[in-house]
Amino acid sequence: MTIDLDGADGLLIVGDSERSADLYYATRFMAPDPFVFLWTTAGRTLMVGDLELDRARQQAQVDEVVASSRYEAELKERGHTRPGQTDLLVALLEDRGLARLKVPPDFPLQTADALRAAGLQLQAAAAPLLPQRLNKTAVEVEAVRAAMAASEEAMEAAIAAIAAADVHEGEELYLEGEVLTSERLQRLIHVTLIERDCVGRHTIAAGGRQACDPHQQGHGPLRAGETIIIDIFPRHSTTGYFGDITRTVVKGEATPTAKRMFDLVLEGQQLALDTIAAGVDGSQIHAAIQSLFAQAGFLTGERDGHMEGFFHSTGHGLGLEIHEGPRIGPRGDVLASGQVVTVEPGLYYPEHGGMRIEDVVVVTDHGCDNLTNFSKYLEV
Repeated sequence: MTIDLDGADGLLIVGDSERSADLYYATRFMAPDPFVFLWTTAGRTLMVGDLELDRARQQAQVDEVVASSRYEAELKERGHTRPGQTDLLVALLEDRGLARLKVPPDFPLQTADALRAAGLQLQAAAAPLLPQRLNKTAVEVEAVRAAMAASEEAMEAAIAAIAAADVHEGEELYLEGEVLTSERLQRLIHVTLIERDCVGRHTIAAGGRQACDPHQQGHGPLRAGETIIIDIFPRHSTTGYFGDITRTVVKGEATPTAKRMFDLVLEGQQLALDTIAAGVDGSQIHAAIQSLFAQAGFLTGERDGHMEGFFHSTGHGLGLEIHEGPRIGPRGDVLASGQVVTVEPGLYYPEHGGMRIEDVVVVTDHGCDNLTNFSKYLEV
């Protein structure tokens, strides 16, 4: 793995790899507390505290791991009684003879100010910081596939609960004598994911009008006859890679309009699946789906203060982040072989509910390979 330093002496990242996908990708070391990563032509170096020193030397895929306590001792010998973390970082950079550093766009401001005050030059890198992350290796694809398998098992459990529910007065769903709420369905999904070494956050189980806000997680009782959007996107606890799947179901008989929406969204998704390939512009795929929906009479725009129709992107990259490049949307990117992307067109109208279907695919030279095996149906 190589990096373009853009004339700088090295790339510097300061943060924790649980939240920084770039940091984890570059080191393959997962840690909840901030540490220092330095990448120069001489190699990749981690500086960590004594607590993480042994684990970092065992697990990190870097050339060198150094202890911050080494520089702390040196600074104290020079009369610095209480050196802080930035002092240790400056000492490391001085030790390596580095003066010009390339840093991520979200580099900590306080640390940047201290480094500049010490005479160091910083330049913010353009996004993406590590463009090689966009094209997944075979190992990474398998990591996404494993997260997808867990996502599908959780989806199966959620839909099975809806199918098994009884319908009470007011069309509310009851499961085992208790009302089936969005929150209860989310808990069921999360427990299923945990049993498969995945963690789900912000899982969507939204019914009726709530489902018309694509990122509304859902709350309160679920009802028969309404569309219920279930969007599951867990992170695998071991690999750090995400899965992502969405299905929309109706308990009982769907309305004629909901059935038309389901068929049209499915057609739009298939259009994308048939078009995706290396060299294709994602914005063209998105525009074709928008045109398909509009020609069928399902228009997009703002009405009564709310957006309706198809107003989000067709898809996004998936990997160590739930949303990463490339994009399949109005400002789409040209797709390349090895990229992993979601395909998730949708339609949303308050009087009819929301409708979204999502698969995950790997872009190839001549098309795409679908990593999703879960069936697509509306009524349960």
